[in-house]
Amino acid sequence: MTLQTDAGRVSLWQEGLHCDGADCPGDSDRPVLRVAVQGKAGHLLVPALLEAYRRDTGTRLDLALRDATVDDVLDDFPAQPFDLFLSPHPLSARDRDRARAAGLGDLASTRRGQVLAMDALVPVVAAGQQRDSIPIGRLVQRLSGAPLAGAESGGAMKLHLLETIGPDVSWLLPEAARSDTDIIWHRDDEALAAALSADPDAVGLVPAARRGPWKRLALSGPCGLTARATPRTIRTEDYPLTYPVYLYRPPWRPHPAIAGFLDWLRGEAAQLVVRRAGLVDLAGVPIRLEAQGRRLANAIRMAGDEVPLDELQRLAATMDRHVRISNTFRFAPGSTRLSAPSRSHIMLLAKAIRDGRYHGRDILLVGFSDGRGPADANRDLAAARAEAVKEDLMQALGGDLPFNVGLATDAFGEAMPLACDDTPMGQRANRRVEMWVRPRR
Repeated sequence: MTLQTDAGRVSLWQEGLHCDGADCPGDSDRPVLRVAVQGKAGHLLVPALLEAYRRDTGTRLDLALRDATVDDVLDDFPAQPFDLFLSPHPLSARDRDRARAAGLGDLASTRRGQVLAMDALVPVVAAGQQRDSIPIGRLVQRLSGAPLAGAESGGAMKLHLLETIGPDVSWLLPEAARSDTDIIWHRDDEALAAALSADPDAVGLVPAARRGPWKRLALSGPCGLTARATPRTIRTEDYPLTYPVYLYRPPWRPHPAIAGFLDWLRGEAAQLVVRRAGLVDLAGVPIRLEAQGRRLANAIRMAGDEVPLDELQRLAATMDRHVRISNTFRFAPGSTRLSAPSRSHIMLLAKAIRDGRYHGRDILLVGFSDGRGPADANRDLAAARAEAVKEDLMQALGGDLPFNVGLATDAFGEAMPLACDDTPMGQRANRRVEMWVRPRR
């Protein structure tokens, strides 16, 4: 039971309390999950998740769903309370500050924010266009307003975005000051598609889960690497414009049925519903060596003087003995602090290990870095990040690893770049720890 008092909101356990008056809840009243949702996908996803939860657990939990942007949620609080807010992208620094001012605390903290799925922004142009890719540097320039010199600067380009993405895109480019001078906002897919058709120089950015009458482009860089948004590259965050879809909840203790729903969301049944809704789930799936030929070829092609042949041979031999799992862990620049999706991957991996999914397997956590700075220092930092992931995983496991599961680390530094290092987004894609497995020996 939650009460609004002069001292603020107070949550009480209903069990054991006696209440008199017409407004008191009855014993037969079912708890109601109040969810604010931004975007079409959430309106389809949340009811499907709740229905699956009811079917799996037999829990009686009703749903009150409303459409709301993050501004609506913060402006209407506390007059319109909520139990969950589903956002199609992370909160910006401005939104987090507003949430604190409203008395909601840090919604993006580990205890308040839960990664539900993964999505990505994909550049699109009008159907029938001949081009297949766009320099990622040009998108950075238009999103941040930062000047871009050289061949990638190109000519004039109008950037079109859906309103559900904005108006604040600083969550996408936290390293850059934002300028929306060249950004044109659209209310829906139809308006965006019409604008792209009317202007051959126009480029749109849409969530990967959205399908429309447009052509999707790959991202390219001056070093020759390209990246396409696919379920696999989004799941691994190898695609530079990948981002998490979040569930945020207020700081008070939820009803036990709601707490059970939040726990259920971390399981495989919920991830199946996410996948059916068109988003990318967090489940770890195998990626065999045959599917990594392009990565290995890029490692050879991009190797500089500081990445010797014997290191590439060691990389190839290690890849040949293992199968990559899509769980990938990423960090802030120059640190071993895990990102929010990576913390979710840790919890899911720990649960999978406890459930016996890696029975009889050796798990190898392999660190990689971007290419800035000396190769030896990058390899050391990559190794430290791999060890940090191992420590966080052991902590999530309660300090005990099952006797039939092995866990080790390795590092190859800058030896296998996924994107060019000329933009912060490319650098983030390259800073990672991958998970590889093989049968125990």
